[in-house]
Amino acid sequence: MIGSIAVICSAIAALFSALSSFLIMRIQRQNLLESVRPELALTGWTRRSEGQNDAEHEVIAFQTLRNVGRGAAFHIVINANHIIDNRPAAGLSTTRLPILAANESSALNGEIVVWWKNVPPDSQGHKHLGITVDMLCWDSRGMRHETQYNLFAAELSPNMIVVSDPIAPGVMLGTRTTATRPVWLLKLSATLKRIIWFVPPD
Repeated sequence: MIGSIAVICSAIAALFSALSSFLIMRIQRQNLLESVRPELALTGWTRRSEGQNDAEHEVIAFQTLRNVGRGAAFHIVINANHIIDNRPAAGLSTTRLPILAANESSALNGEIVVWWKNVPPDSQGHKHLGITVDMLCWDSRGMRHETQYNLFAAELSPNMIVVSDPIAPGVMLGTRTTATRPVWLLKLSATLKRIIWFVPPD
């Protein structure tokens, strides 16, 4: 009886020891990933109107890309594209940057062109638009980071919708989210999609 209790206690102790080691390993791995994790931020927002008549449009611009994270960002890609009824409502030409070190910034002068003539008004007669700016980059550990800036923009007009905490006139930052995935998982997912795509239907 005593021997059985000793065996059970020994097994429980070994289980807790293994669990403790696993948790310590997870914490160390997380700390390592955080030490090389980049965090991209867009700053210096402005807004202006350009063009006349049918060519009239607005430009929501940002001046600087900053890496406020602890690790360098590699192969940065920034773009935005919003289509309504097969017509462009907002767009940002794809911008690429090979590397941005931690605590460094780069002048980009990115311009999001907004065509309000292609945006239908709401029930109150106001025009507003959600614009998503996508930013992709990779870190030195082979992890891909996708950051999305979700902007809310209201048309500049006498009865313009008032936004809270604007980053530019009539423009507010709704959310900013970052999703991180390992490169090997992305490659596996792409391979599985190709296999599924080429499998003939029954």
